[in-house]
Amino acid sequence: MSNADFFQRAYSENGPKVISGFSRPVYHNLMGVLYGHQFDKMGFGGMIRHTEAGMLYEWASEVIQGGTIVEIGCYGGLSTSYLVKGTESRDVRICSIDPFNSDLDTQAERTDGCVELEDKPTKELVAQRMAKLGAGDRVTLIEGFSQEAVKDWKDEIDFLWIDGNHDQAYLDFTDWSPYLKVGGRIGFHDSHPRYGYPQVAEDVKKALESSEHWGQLEHVKSIISAIKLA
Repeated sequence: MSNADFFQRAYSENGPKVISGFSRPVYHNLMGVLYGHQFDKMGFGGMIRHTEAGMLYEWASEVIQGGTIVEIGCYGGLSTSYLVKGTESRDVRICSIDPFNSDLDTQAERTDGCVELEDKPTKELVAQRMAKLGAGDRVTLIEGFSQEAVKDWKDEIDFLWIDGNHDQAYLDFTDWSPYLKVGGRIGFHDSHPRYGYPQVAEDVKKALESSEHWGQLEHVKSIISAIKLA
């Protein structure tokens, strides 16, 4: 299936309901049952679905020993915790980027309106949560904006998880995907027009639909995932 065919089917009004191929609801739901209920969404203030959390765990578990995961958009650390659990048997570095509750004036200027800024978790709170998981030495929390953080980035990435400002998904893609290894995975949250946000859906379609550098596209509720081919 071409990338264009993928988006035509995945973004259809009713959404895909097939057993195999680009959408595997039986497998995705199984991952959700097995791994997607480990953390309290309400307690973390997160909005990831259990099926999505289960696949996030599964994809993280595929990262090789010594690999690196970059997460853009941490909030209270819910998705970060699934990345931690998926990699707990190996030495995998997780770097999570978020302004947390700092520089609220700039956040207000750039906000996509999806998050209440006055109640944003602090970096210290998320660090405490990572420490309770025994991952304080594997998780690096970068307090700031992704477009600034990338200026100092030099390392290869094995899994790039984009879940930040919904108005700049394409910018995060263009900034960070050059660091993703060939064979590495990229995942966009909230990128399906039915389950996510139209702007992110259009950005992801723009990034992947006509490119020969991306393949093995997969749809999991609001997530679109792909493998870097070149």
